[in-house]
Amino acid sequence: MESASPTAGSATATRAPQLKWRIWALVPILALVAAASTFAAAGGSLIGLIGTNPPPADEFDIRRVELKEGEIRVRVTNPQREDLTIASVTVDDAIVNFDLDGPQTLGRLGSSTVVIPYFWVEDEPLVIGITSSTGVETATGVAAAVTTPTATAGGWLGYGIIGFLVGIVPVALGIAWLPSLRNLSAKWIAAFMALTAGLLTFLAIDALEEALALQALLPSAIGGVGLVLVGVAVSYLALAWISSLFSARSAGERNPTLSGLSLATLVAIGIGLHNLGEGLAIGSAFALSELVFGSFLIVGFMVHNVTEGLGIAAPIAEGGARPRLYRLAALVVVAGAPAIVGAWIGGFITNDVLGVLFFSIAVGAALQVVVEVGRYVAKRAPGGLSSGYAIGGFLAGIVIMYLTGLLI
Repeated sequence: MESASPTAGSATATRAPQLKWRIWALVPILALVAAASTFAAAGGSLIGLIGTNPPPADEFDIRRVELKEGEIRVRVTNPQREDLTIASVTVDDAIVNFDLDGPQTLGRLGSSTVVIPYFWVEDEPLVIGITSSTGVETATGVAAAVTTPTATAGGWLGYGIIGFLVGIVPVALGIAWLPSLRNLSAKWIAAFMALTAGLLTFLAIDALEEALALQALLPSAIGGVGLVLVGVAVSYLALAWISSLFSARSAGERNPTLSGLSLATLVAIGIGLHNLGEGLAIGSAFALSELVFGSFLIVGFMVHNVTEGLGIAAPIAEGGARPRLYRLAALVVVAGAPAIVGAWIGGFITNDVLGVLFFSIAVGAALQVVVEVGRYVAKRAPGGLSSGYAIGGFLAGIVIMYLTGLLI
């Protein structure tokens, strides 16, 4: 009879404590689940010892109003825990007939479309009220009634051209500064790299402001702030992973730093995610019949985004690479084409949840690229992060974005 080998015995002895600690790691999780379940089942009696909250106002959340010839369609959602029933509908304070594309009684976060046969007058204002069975009315206004755009071939083409003008054209013009950047000294290249960080920092703050403004309009049950955090975390970690793949090419270095075309690609990805949100804003403005505001956004974003192309060109100039034209074109598409996609989504869907996600994703992407640019400037630029060129470039990037942002 053969005896067990010492190696096998030691392996068994090692696995036993590991299994024990893995099982023990589940204990806090199971205890937390048990405590939360107990509170959910009997928490009402505990809260009763402290006080009671007033009942909710039974208000609906009106998500979208669409105007068609002889018809108004209103998308409503129940934002609270208790059921809400659609009892009556008014247009300009007059009770009107309506049909429902969906249930009349809505559970938590349930939605339905109210279809109102109504011959509205073009360019005239409208006030639409949705009243619950408890008699509480939720009203929304339309400043000037016009037909809501639909997904036609002309609409797809129009939004595509707008996205092209806002995203592709200005980014390409900014990258056209590449030959001039190649003739600069190392200190000035560091300044322009820091300028890239300043541009992206401004974009991150701007996108965060947009995300928080949109999440404030969402039903509280959706958890808008949590949605922003999810978008920021996912995009930041995704770009960190992409950055690690690019850095793997520099495996011979200790703590390799991105530079050249790899860093320019990462910058283009971050800018592209931000331009997705810009396209969404423009498409939504036209979908909601805010034509003057939409046109204003187009002109403002075109001027604003020229500096983004400069931010992509700076890392290429620093690396000394001379990429072929098709590679530069690919960077332009990565950074600018998302504006086209955003315009299509905003024009034909107009969903606030998507808007929150897009802008929060842009925040995480921009911040991750700022980290990579900062690592580069700290490690390779003359004087590092504390040099006057780096500090001045960073502040110049913020000021440039602020001044061009005044046009929006």
